[in-house]
Amino acid sequence: MPTHLDIIAALEEVCPLSLQETWDNSGWQVGNPHLECTGAILAVEATEATVQEALETGCNLLITHHPLLFHPLKHIGSRTYQERTVALAIKHDVAIYSAHTNADNAAKGINYYLAERLQLQNTRALVAQPCNLYKLSVMVPTASAPKVERALCAAGAGRLGCYDSCSFSVEGRGHFRPLEGANPTIGSLGELEEVIETQISLLVEPHLVHKVIQAIYASHPYEVPAYELISLATPQDKIGTGVIGELPHPISEEEFLKKVSQWSGVKHVAYSHPLGKAISRVALCGGSGGSFLSNAIAQHADVYLTGEGKYNDYLDAAGHLLFVTIGHHESESIARRLFSDIISAKFPNFVLRESLYDNNPVNHL
Repeated sequence: MPTHLDIIAALEEVCPLSLQETWDNSGWQVGNPHLECTGAILAVEATEATVQEALETGCNLLITHHPLLFHPLKHIGSRTYQERTVALAIKHDVAIYSAHTNADNAAKGINYYLAERLQLQNTRALVAQPCNLYKLSVMVPTASAPKVERALCAAGAGRLGCYDSCSFSVEGRGHFRPLEGANPTIGSLGELEEVIETQISLLVEPHLVHKVIQAIYASHPYEVPAYELISLATPQDKIGTGVIGELPHPISEEEFLKKVSQWSGVKHVAYSHPLGKAISRVALCGGSGGSFLSNAIAQHADVYLTGEGKYNDYLDAAGHLLFVTIGHHESESIARRLFSDIISAKFPNFVLRESLYDNNPVNHL
């Protein structure tokens, strides 16, 4: 049976914590990640109801989109729902993990799932996030280079866009002198040695650095491998806040509004004054995305769809685009399917349940 860590490792391959915003608190919220996992409940919110649902269904892991803990708890009691939820989870050994803005910003995350609902093409991030990659270069005897390179790629190095096993190699001469206390694979104590070596260079994502370094030491023939790690700031147009793309063919504003109103769970659609023009380019952002309206306008979107915005956002959209909101919870409930798809791809027989008690806290007459 997999542990909680095994399940979350699969999730973090697609939604690494390094993608979360600086103000966020994605990651482990409650519990021991090393326990065996009997099943997982998938929800937008961690509440007493969703923890109780985990207990009733024999699951001991609750995976949510919104973090339960944004601010430190001064004590754990019964005053707030956060305190009560934490207390209930601890009492019954239910672990809680949240994937919030890391799931929003991922290249195959929540906003791209929303984009798929509209069949958007040529998609990219509305606000691209600099992706802090590392360039790893390791020097290895040429005969051992294929083995080391395979180990590094198996640990996750060398991924670039929709490609893996991306590397560059160059051959040169390495020099070293083993000193007293050394146990050299090649060479003799006190003797200067020259070896034909291959330098292998690959890109590494921040959350994989530790794992890749471990792979160097596990596969490299030298007692002390030589490598360098250089931080890069490489923009990637698929990673960041929101998504912008084109519809397969233009549709009217009325058709667009009708389309999103028919999405599962959507009960109310609010929108700014129609402009009377066809919709072709669509910008979107799940959750509270009103602050990115100016980005959608700057990129000449015909419509900007989000969960919620401010009163003035509807005014600011006038003359530029159609501003549409469908509700915060409604725009992010698709997170449950995202989590299910990611985890079931790695653990096809693992028990995953999309929560039945994960209800929208906002009610309307």
